[in-house]
Amino acid sequence: MTHTMLADNTIVGQPPLVVEIVGPECAGKTTLLQALNQPRIKILAGVRIRKINYIALAISNIPSLLATFLRQYRHSRRLTYNEAKLMLRLKVWHHFLSRQPPNNNTVIVCDHGPITTLVMLHRYCPEEKSLDRLLNQWASTLDMVICLDAPVATLVERIQKRNKRTRVTEKSEQETYTILERTRRFYEEISAKMTANGCTRVLYFDTEQESLNQIAEKVLAEFDQESSQG
Repeated sequence: MTHTMLADNTIVGQPPLVVEIVGPECAGKTTLLQALNQPRIKILAGVRIRKINYIALAISNIPSLLATFLRQYRHSRRLTYNEAKLMLRLKVWHHFLSRQPPNNNTVIVCDHGPITTLVMLHRYCPEEKSLDRLLNQWASTLDMVICLDAPVATLVERIQKRNKRTRVTEKSEQETYTILERTRRFYEEISAKMTANGCTRVLYFDTEQESLNQIAEKVLAEFDQESSQG
């Protein structure tokens, strides 16, 4: 996080804190995001970009995306529509956040943000070299990652009780175990690279051992500390 400073080194503001909540299905991401909405700090859910601004930023990032497409084409693999859309989303989000003006006591919290998008891209095209460049960019932009987890058996039980459909709803129990373990591994790998390549902090919580309200209080205390330190 960087400050805006006057010539006499007086701090006049700082950009919003950028945070992502990650974890496998039914780890509690959406519920935690709701619990973080407290009066003492301004929480913005997700990266909010007006449609016209998103289109303008998307157009400005098309040349770099085209370079990726041509590189893949030479290696006999074309960038699919879904991959291109995810990569463009990452580029637009990063461009937008890197230009945010000082906005003290504000936290942008995503539960389907850059790391989740990078995990999806890693699943589609793990050998794509541009993913490393995108990861390095986000390592200097994302201030904090909150990793929620629980034993796989607990996650499976929650999924089975949940009314909302997920990508593993109709899978067998063994398939669900496999998908959850793979998803956890992807998140661990991406989060480890983020901390190694930048100044991103990673906080881990087991939602079987602590309630989401308890976790929310700890996370809010971390937000307060980050804001005071700048």
